[in-house]
Amino acid sequence: MENKSLKYFYLVTFISLFLDQFTKYLILNFLSPYSSFHIFKYFSLTLVKNSGVLFGLFSQFDIRIPVIIASVLIGIVIYTVLLKNPSVYKKIQIALGLIEGGIIGNLIDRIKYGYVIDFLNFHFWPVFNLADTFIVSGIFLLFFAHIRSNNASSIYQNR
Repeated sequence: MENKSLKYFYLVTFISLFLDQFTKYLILNFLSPYSSFHIFKYFSLTLVKNSGVLFGLFSQFDIRIPVIIASVLIGIVIYTVLLKNPSVYKKIQIALGLIEGGIIGNLIDRIKYGYVIDFLNFHFWPVFNLADTFIVSGIFLLFFAHIRSNNASSIYQNR
């Protein structure tokens, strides 16, 4: 039986976007910029305003508009692919929902503040946020779904 609904995609997109924006709201109201709240030895909440991309790369340049345009285009491509192929199975919808929610979460930050709010600090890795986590998790889910499939058309089976 084929799944013609994109309910998993919409649900995961909404939940990931909500969690991302809610945690950023809490952090903005709890910490001042570049201050930290120590949780345990290797983890703190640290408010960082990231005007760059991946781990703050290119923060010395004004890349806000190109990043906003790229984010919008990627989001549109993901949504368009799903609309044209509503029979993608649940795991793919969940993976793409995580990616879409993360992209929208960081996009909201860039439009609203001009930078992305990062706050998860594991001390051995650059500070990041839930949107980043959702994007990376979605990419890994897609990667593993691709590895497990025998051919590309198997992503359209309801599993």
